[in-house]
Amino acid sequence: MQYWEDVTLGKTEESAERYTLTADAIKSFAHEWDPFPPHIDETAAATSAVGQLFAAGVHLLSITIRLSHTVPHEDTSAIAGRGWDSVRFHRPGLAGMVLRARVTHLERKPGSRPERGVLVSRFELVDQDGQVVASFLNNVVMLRRTPADA
Repeated sequence: MQYWEDVTLGKTEESAERYTLTADAIKSFAHEWDPFPPHIDETAAATSAVGQLFAAGVHLLSITIRLSHTVPHEDTSAIAGRGWDSVRFHRPGLAGMVLRARVTHLERKPGSRPERGVLVSRFELVDQDGQVVASFLNNVVMLRRTPADA
């Protein structure tokens, strides 16, 4: 079991799986969750600043989370997510992109209770050319091996 103190900071790991973004997946997700015309209609997308169909930001975040679950790791003492900071969309998610998640653990912070700590990790969604498509800082509450006041 990996506890808060056990996590290696600064190490970057990638998802074992890849996800190929398709036009059908972009439209299907957007129809249900973000029906902005450039996400669901090629004609509307052609007149947008991007010039072609592109994925909704929330779709890209969902792909990142799904792929992050395939980053090799041992069982952890994670309790719950605490929130995301610095959410950024660096480039459009386009049909044909082959995406992977990259996770780097950055910082440990004290938790709200002595037996807990917060791990801050940078999550990135990266395309087949190594370009970052989306990123955010993920804050996860974990159990500590040794409580802070011990």
